[in-house]
Amino acid sequence: MVRENQILQLLKQSIEKLSQQEEVLRFAEIKNPWFTQKNITVALDGWIHSLNDPTSSEWLKFYDFSSVNENANKKLGIIAAGNIPLVGLHDVLCGVLCGYTVWLKPSSDDETLMKWVISDWTAQLQQNSIWNAIEIVEQLKGIDAAIATGNNNSARYFEYYFRHIPHLLRNNRNSVAVLGPQDQLNENDYINLGLDVFQHFGLGCRNVTKVFLPVGFEFKPLFDVWEQHFADTLFHNKYANNYNYHKALLLMNLDPHIDAGYILMNERTQIHSPVGVLNYSYYNDIQEVSADLTHNKDVIQCVVSSLKAIPEISNILPLGTSQYPLLSDFADGVDTVEFLLGNGDR
Repeated sequence: MVRENQILQLLKQSIEKLSQQEEVLRFAEIKNPWFTQKNITVALDGWIHSLNDPTSSEWLKFYDFSSVNENANKKLGIIAAGNIPLVGLHDVLCGVLCGYTVWLKPSSDDETLMKWVISDWTAQLQQNSIWNAIEIVEQLKGIDAAIATGNNNSARYFEYYFRHIPHLLRNNRNSVAVLGPQDQLNENDYINLGLDVFQHFGLGCRNVTKVFLPVGFEFKPLFDVWEQHFADTLFHNKYANNYNYHKALLLMNLDPHIDAGYILMNERTQIHSPVGVLNYSYYNDIQEVSADLTHNKDVIQCVVSSLKAIPEISNILPLGTSQYPLLSDFADGVDTVEFLLGNGDR
């Protein structure tokens, strides 16, 4: 377990160093205006949080890495997403832990940060005689396994392209929030819900795009708090363009909605909502929510709630924590390490 712990700590050091590279962070925002300094900081803090001991060490104990040498001559191809900073790094980490040579095709939206971390981390791995190679590539040919993240349309292409090798494909997912009785909510609850909604402008799979509200919920207390803490989101040009576009669509279609001035509230059954829009629905009984979440489990990444428990739903997260996943919080709920150690049958 010494090797694996060292890999995690070297990655943590690289990310901590990146957080001090002001020119790199500014250039990343110039290349991709969605990557504001604030949102980059959230992503880097989330990574440092997940890599801190003892959490990371406990995670490693779930696996038997004794067979990693068998993967020494195998190449793992990764097609990374770029919706939020360093979103594809978890797959790279899993590949390194499992002994593969990793060929990474980063998203053009996240080239700057990803390439910097990979360069610094690779140098540290080599200095410490951990010889896993991580290479930035344009094409993935001659690989032994693949992990690809994209939208639902690209997933069909990936399924065909990687049909002859073990592969792990990820589609679009979103997250939801469930609020309990309003008389049990306070200002901090509303702020924390706002973090789950507005961080990364709602672009991440862990961002809340749908909220379940108890019947009779009054929006004014929520909006009063959000006005103070999140209304300046509208100052971001790309977010404002999305907000104004969807507002125009709702108005032209005479579609009932609530306009908070910086986000549009749309009463919908769907989990997914576009940037600038938050879907909501009311419930009388928490069992209704449980049934809805179970029915939509294949498109839900995580559930945050002011409630401590929801019947038949596990891994409920506190409000405000959606952007701070642990290393064990795998995308789509599929254990990437187990897939790579066994090389899967997918």
